[in-house]
Amino acid sequence: MPLWFLAGVVSLNWRAPLRVRAVALHVYAPRYGHVTLVVTRNRHGDEEFLATNARDLDLTSVVRRKWNRWSVETVFRDSKQYSGLEACPCWVDQAWVRHMGRVLLTFVVLQILRQTPGESLVAVKERWQLEVKRNGEQPPPPLRACLPDLPATA
Repeated sequence: MPLWFLAGVVSLNWRAPLRVRAVALHVYAPRYGHVTLVVTRNRHGDEEFLATNARDLDLTSVVRRKWNRWSVETVFRDSKQYSGLEACPCWVDQAWVRHMGRVLLTFVVLQILRQTPGESLVAVKERWQLEVKRNGEQPPPPLRACLPDLPATA
């Protein structure tokens, strides 16, 4: 049975400690064996599915582990998109190690250059690229044809 169909059949109960609607099911998946499947509904109304072979865990533990893991996933995504992690056409192990060092150094520098903790890495990278492009010079005044609320980007 497809997961999207299963989500429409089961009723999700409100879990106050987690502040989500969720249900845990013990299912048999032919490829993986017996697993615990947790179905949750996020704040946007979309179903999310979590599967684990740790059948002794309760629903709350499975969801909290996923939430704890999410920060690691965002680090991988940001390092791929903004630090060039997946842009390595290396053929030699030593070149790959050097590339990884540069990627991690770039990621750390982007983190340090944040002006506020909530600033995204894409905003930091864009600000940094514009500063390097200008070489420290102030941007020119906006043209008279530009709207007054249009931000200057060069």
